[in-house]
Amino acid sequence: MSSWQTPARIFADYVALVKVVHILSGLYIWEFVTNLDYEYAVITGKRKFSRAFPLYLGCRWCPMFCIIIQFLVLDVSHGVNCQALILMSVVVGYLSFLFSSALIVLRTSALWEHNKIVIAIASVIWLGNAASYFYSSATARGYWTGVNCGMLHAEHTKISLMTTFISDLLLLALMLVGVLRWHEARERGSVWWLLYTQGLTWVLIITLAEVPPLVFMILNLNVPMDLMFLTPGLIIMAFGASRMYRGLADYLTFQGPATKRTTGNKEQSRSSSTKLWFASHQNEGSSGKYHHTECTYDPEVTVPASDTL
Repeated sequence: MSSWQTPARIFADYVALVKVVHILSGLYIWEFVTNLDYEYAVITGKRKFSRAFPLYLGCRWCPMFCIIIQFLVLDVSHGVNCQALILMSVVVGYLSFLFSSALIVLRTSALWEHNKIVIAIASVIWLGNAASYFYSSATARGYWTGVNCGMLHAEHTKISLMTTFISDLLLLALMLVGVLRWHEARERGSVWWLLYTQGLTWVLIITLAEVPPLVFMILNLNVPMDLMFLTPGLIIMAFGASRMYRGLADYLTFQGPATKRTTGNKEQSRSSSTKLWFASHQNEGSSGKYHHTECTYDPEVTVPASDTL
């Protein structure tokens, strides 16, 4: 018997798994609660609603539901339906990744100015990833270990993780090529430079979130080690997707959309200046409120279909 398969080692790894899940879940709950003001501002009309906002909500709320379910799986020792809990955990966890990938698809579509061929390619990639998730969810089986809930057929998760990693890389490649079509992507400080750096950050995030769990699934050391990096990967993706969405939204809100862009030798100008309204936040005692300020802005670049980014 391998040293990884001994009862003592499996128990030690399980204890480590429980600690990792609880510590990282606590960090995500802090992140979730401290940024609820953004959802509130959009819902109450203080910030602009975009078509990507529902996907942003999915990126935030699905991991929260998944964390709650995992607490039940790991901490409740009796009176639970393991099959239902495991199935819900798998489905909600996969939805978190799908919402993150959908944000990339939507941004890619906007950067390519809704080119039908690009949209078709990105949609096929995303749907292929969704199909692998559906297969893994359909084969997920929960059982009672005598102490808590366990999961059968966890090896099917390898297929989903591999599909997710490849599909996200392909989508990011499409997005980065879409950004680099515009010469302004090489100009530091422009919104295009922000989109370019966010694209590179996405590559780092999916590498950190998806490669470790895939590697340990392939190694198949023992069940706790197979599951050790799934929750960290989920939380890393949620952190990255939500923060980059808010970062771009803040840039477009406070600096405004631009009016001139260039691609190759072709230049399109819409106006010499843009009047915009932006919401600024000022502290008044211990609380703050939004107010509108009118200003004139003369930008250098524009964001096509910025409400979809």
